[in-house]
This record gives sequence, structure tokens and C-alpha cells, in this order.
Amino acid sequence: MMKQLFLSLLVAGSLGVVSHAALAENVVRWATDADIPTLDPDAYASTKALTFQNHIYESLVQRDNDLKIQPWLALSWQQIDDTTLRFKLREGVKFHNGDELTSEDVVASVARVTDPASGIRANASTIKDAVAVDKYTVDIHLVKKTGIAINELTGVMIMDKKWLSEHNALKPTDISQGTEGYATNNTNGTGPFILQSRQRDTQMVLVRNPDWWNAAAGTTNIDKIIFKPISSDATRLSGLLAGEYDLVTSVPLQDIQRLQNNPAVQLQVSPSLRVDYLALNMRDTLNAKNAKAENPLKDIRVRQALYMAINHEAITQKVMRGLTKPTNNYLAPDIPGYDAKAGVDYPYDPAKAKALLAEAGYPQGFNLNFDCPEGTYINAPQWCQAVQSYWSKIGVKAALNVHPASVYDPILVNGRTDVGVLGWANLPIMDPYSVAVQLLHTSNGKSLGTFNIPRYSNPAADKLIDDSVGELDNTKRIAMLSQAVALANKDLPYLPMHFEPTVWAMSKKLTLKQTPDNVQRLWYGKVSN
Repeated sequence: MMKQLFLSLLVAGSLGVVSHAALAENVVRWATDADIPTLDPDAYASTKALTFQNHIYESLVQRDNDLKIQPWLALSWQQIDDTTLRFKLREGVKFHNGDELTSEDVVASVARVTDPASGIRANASTIKDAVAVDKYTVDIHLVKKTGIAINELTGVMIMDKKWLSEHNALKPTDISQGTEGYATNNTNGTGPFILQSRQRDTQMVLVRNPDWWNAAAGTTNIDKIIFKPISSDATRLSGLLAGEYDLVTSVPLQDIQRLQNNPAVQLQVSPSLRVDYLALNMRDTLNAKNAKAENPLKDIRVRQALYMAINHEAITQKVMRGLTKPTNNYLAPDIPGYDAKAGVDYPYDPAKAKALLAEAGYPQGFNLNFDCPEGTYINAPQWCQAVQSYWSKIGVKAALNVHPASVYDPILVNGRTDVGVLGWANLPIMDPYSVAVQLLHTSNGKSLGTFNIPRYSNPAADKLIDDSVGELDNTKRIAMLSQAVALANKDLPYLPMHFEPTVWAMSKKLTLKQTPDNVQRLWYGKVSN
């Protein structure tokens, strides 16, 4: 009997210790509107995906909490010749499985990101390959002399070659093509957090990496991150108000005032770098059926008419709750090369829009397929509905379909719509080269025009973009890109809509700096109890 009592007390005491330890953990419960579709850092050019992956994987150079590029997995680098950058790696850095970081891992990672099958190949368009010099020294060869390579390398995540080989994952995957691999759901980085579990569309758990090489620089005391995709706006916010979530990064604009008045919540609202656009199908034919075989969207007068038929000011005031403003420009003001004069000047004028359609040969309008994502861009389904309504008034009948991101992305990327929604923040490089080379350059099916959804082509803009790559004078390089963007802006292959606001709602116990790139860097976050 005494033995049983002793064992019972021992078990109870142990449970008490476990319970106390669990309570002592600093946990951040992070809710957003959609799951991260893949954990493969080379599979998908998405700010949301890269933000989450950056907690696990790291690059040779990386932006800090002030958005300044810093040496990261590389201690230093130097320009050996016009097309060679030599990097010295930090010694003693370990992957989460205990493997040591060496130059061979950099070589494999660069080969992976530059593979034609990589979903983010265009994020490393100036990178050719990498060659190991010794265990901790690696040369990265560039396609040509350029001043943009370091910016691009901020987005090249370094993976473990041995781990990739063991799991047949040396080749990248591409979410737009529906390909998956071991790295889609499994990870092995060098970063501040380790993936503990992944249940797709339900929950992911990250735990702090106790052996992180940069623990001294990262000021976090966060032990665990529980990431939950919650599609329902009401459920996310009620969970925040009930103390179930500590960070909500998809906040309905209509609920901001209510949250601002709640003493238990801290709200951060600021402009972001992202511009939201409508991407127009400029291929030879439309996906929607029409009496005429030709594609009316190839006519600049039609594109101008569609733009001026939209009351952009009303959308930003009513649908976006006055938390942003309309734009007529392809770049945000905080991106180098922004030129306010480069924007189009077509004020809201449905009568003139209808006259332009008649002049172009479409007095009765025409049909379009219009596809819009849910859970990707703030209030996109609502403002897509507003656009559909405005266009109907000039005779353009847009059949609107709203899809979850997993369904929408292949539709957009593979040209299976006539009008789609696309947002671009010029990340991770924060340079006009991003929008120029990915959205505006003629597509070559490889590293140029990767997200050129309209299939737009302007030889003059292409030349400026191509020539900018070899220009080492940054002022001249930015000027060339600014001119290229301005040329494309006048052609309207995309209709610029507005700047997307950045809205984070947090519990009072979490300290986290909001930055214009809308990237959550929880390795700098702190939890107070």
C-alpha cells in the first residue's frame, strides 16, 4: 500500500513538473487565412511561403529587422572577376539533423534554385552556378556582370546536399506545375526554428533550434510557434479576442476599428510594398466564348477602357476601408526607381470607356473569364466583385469565379483565365528588377518573364531590362529599369489597382516589429508573461 502511495506521489510530482514546464514555454500561436502550400523553398515565389520558410532555412546573405542586407551563412564575400563572387562560409554551422554546413551544400542549393524546374528560378535570374573552392569557400558564377546578384542571393535558401540526396530531392519542385517531393512537407535547414510537425491545411508546429549559430543575434525568447491556417475571418478574430491566438496576419479591414478599441489587442497597420493588379490575357484568343475570334484585350483602347471603367477611389474607400489608396503605377513609392509621372492618367469615366470600346469595334462589349483568389490578397473577392459590376455597366460581361489559392495559382500561371489577380512586392530583392524581369519581360520559358501572365512583349522594355543587368552603376541601373517599367505601365498589360495595406493583430504579450515587406521575423520577436 505504501509502495503504491509512493508511486502515485512520484507520478503526480512528475506530471506537475511536466505541466509546469509546458506552462513555462513561450508559445506564439500564429493564425492566418491560408496554409503555406509548400515547405520547399525553391517551389513557389510567394512572400507568405518564403516568410514561413525563412524561420527554417537561411541564405548566404539576408535582410535583418531593419531590412538591411547582412552576412548570414557567409562571413564575407568578394568580387573575384566580373562574373565571380567568392564567399567564405561560417564554420561550425549545423543543419537541424546535425549535418555540418559546407560549400557542397551551397553548390547543391544553387543548382537546385537555378534548375529550369524551380518554381522560383526567376528570383535567381543572374545566378549561373556555384563551385566549391574548399570546404568553407565557394565561388558563385553569374550569368553576366551585374550589380543585382547580392540582392537575389537573399532569396536563395541553403539546403543540406546529403539530406536532399537521401530523399531523392536534389531536383526542385514547382507548385504551379503540381509537382511535389520530400521537401514539400519535410525540412532540414540551419535556421532558428525546427519543423516539429505538419498537418496540411490544419497546423504546423515549429520549435526553437537550441543549436542555432546566430542565437546571440536573434533576440527571441520564443520556444514554439504554432501556425494555424483559419479560412474563416470570424473564427480567427474571435480566437484572437479569446486569447487562443497571439498573432493574426490576415485581418479583415472591416474589423480594424473594433480591434483598435479592444485593450487586449495591439494592432499594427502600415502601407506595404505590394501593388495589387489585374492581369489581362493578351494571348491570341480568350478563354471565354465570344462571337469574334480575336482577343479584344490585345487592343490598347480596350485595356484603357477597362481601367477607366473602374472607380478605383470608391473601391479603396469602401472595400478597402480607406486604409490604402489607388495607384496608377506598377511600383510602390518605397521601391527604388518609382516614378510618379510614369503612371497612366485615365480617370474614372464609364461614358468614355464605352466610347473607346465602340471605337475598338466592341460597342456591345464582350465576355471574359475572371478568376480571383481567396485568402491571398486582402479583400480580393470583394473588390473583384466591384470590378465585375463596374465592367458590366460598359457591356463587358466578366464571369467571376473565386478559388482557394491551391486551385487558383495553376489557373493563373498556366493562362487559363482572361483576368486574374496578382500582387507584387518586389521581394525578396526589393528592387525594380524583380517586377521588370518577372512580370514585364517577354517570357523565355525559363528565367525571364516567369510571372508574365498576360504574355506581354515590348522589345524596347526588354532591351532596357537586359542592359540593366550588366550596369554596375546603381543609379544608372535603376534609371534603366524605371524607364522599362514606365513603358510597360503605359501599355497596361496589368491594370494597377491599389497598394495592399499591412495589418497585424497581436496579443499584448508579443513584441514584433512590422516592416514594409510584410515579413514576420519571429526570431526577433519576444514574449512577455
